[in-house]
Amino acid sequence: MDTRPQRSWVPRILSGKGTRVFRRPVYIVWLSLLAAGFFALTFGINRLFAQKQQQLSRYWFQQAEIALTAGRPNEAISDLRTALLYSHDDPQYLFTLAQALEAAGRVPEARSYFLSLLEDEPGNGAFNLELARLAEKDNDVIHAMRYFNGAIYGAWDPNPVLKRQQVRQELINYLLAKGLKTQARGELLTLSTEMPKTTESELWLATAFSRLDDDRSALDFCKAALRLDRHNPAALLGAGEAAFRLVRYREALEYFKRAASIRNDPATAQWLQLTSLVLELNPFESRISASERRHRLILAMDIADRRLRQCAQTQNVLIEQPGNNQLQTARSQWIQLDNQIQKAHSDADLVQLLAPVASLIVNIEQQKACGPLTLTDQAALHVNQNAEELQP
Repeated sequence: MDTRPQRSWVPRILSGKGTRVFRRPVYIVWLSLLAAGFFALTFGINRLFAQKQQQLSRYWFQQAEIALTAGRPNEAISDLRTALLYSHDDPQYLFTLAQALEAAGRVPEARSYFLSLLEDEPGNGAFNLELARLAEKDNDVIHAMRYFNGAIYGAWDPNPVLKRQQVRQELINYLLAKGLKTQARGELLTLSTEMPKTTESELWLATAFSRLDDDRSALDFCKAALRLDRHNPAALLGAGEAAFRLVRYREALEYFKRAASIRNDPATAQWLQLTSLVLELNPFESRISASERRHRLILAMDIADRRLRQCAQTQNVLIEQPGNNQLQTARSQWIQLDNQIQKAHSDADLVQLLAPVASLIVNIEQQKACGPLTLTDQAALHVNQNAEELQP
């Protein structure tokens, strides 16, 4: 029996040094696969962690918005700080935090956040607007104007055109409140060319011009609104008020009648009654007869006499006795003019009395500490205050 060792069937490449050469790339492949697995696992964990952070930040941000809407700014501040722990330096969260701080009365902190945000985005319209409002609260006109203009010409998303118009409207309201009418007029003229031609925009412009005491422009914009909606009661009432202040009483009466036919509210009814009284009392019309002019003068003098007696009773003054008291002097003038009206022979004589009668009536109606003016007193006062414009 042959006891010599049998020759191995394994090829030489799998034994000895050759085996080690074969195993090395296998190890590399396995290590690479293992590293890739660990990398994928780590990436997945990190991604899940990031998603969880985003979910938590969104949750606390939503809670903050709810609290802020409900008027709980301090609670919103706490929720926003928590949200920022999971979403560091998010501009939206920082902006809302600044708004919450402002709502809570922590203005210096709010301003600091807004300024920091504006430094990163100097052209941001919303950041500029918030700083303008803070300057407005501080009565800082220069910085308010600066930031309002920054907001008007800043970047907005979405609806940039609409946002800029709204900011300009806010600026105009601010300027009017501060009595800066020249600047407000300039902004109004710019806005009037930019705003869309809608009933609402025309009415807004009419109201703004009315606050500027520019009744002519106010009437023009009310008419523009009526061309778009001829039955709009606000436009009819605004047009009537502007026409009334322009002493265009008959035109005003037509607007008030149309407004009353659509919406019979107390304000419209009062304007309609006042305008009707003004027309009945107006002695300055050139086309009325002498007897009608005399009638209107006597009617206005009677209204003034009642007012004078009311003032005398309130101030405990005997107006029928001569004296140096202002009411006694007015009563003496009233008697003299009343006699002249009664004795006037022609319409020319009555026209000569219009100016002194108007002056006396205004003096009597504007007496202080005599109680509120009745509607007839208001009508007599308005007519005679505008004597120069109404003179025939």
